[in-house]
Amino acid sequence: MISSELLNMTGTVYSKTKGSRNSFGEKSFSLNTSINNLKLALQPTREEYKITLNGTVYVSKKVAYCNYRTDINPGDILEVNNIRYLIVSVEDDGGRQDHLRMFVSKL
Repeated sequence: MISSELLNMTGTVYSKTKGSRNSFGEKSFSLNTSINNLKLALQPTREEYKITLNGTVYVSKKVAYCNYRTDINPGDILEVNNIRYLIVSVEDDGGRQDHLRMFVSKL
């Protein structure tokens, strides 16, 4: 677990629920709150990361850390200080189910 002193921010995670297609064939979706008051640390990266998610390349300049959990997935939305980020990658940092590292891209 990450020490609570290092998790100096609080965020909300939203997951997308699939809707129907409109007359142009575009998919619609709505956002549902999946996690309230997630304790996390949000930090800039030293370099830009280009990560492909569902065929789209996203540039990530920030990384978020939180204690390990299984209900955060790529494609979810993270909101911190009224700024929304797309979670493009979720990694079990260290491989011991201790904490997550999430690369995010500002929406």
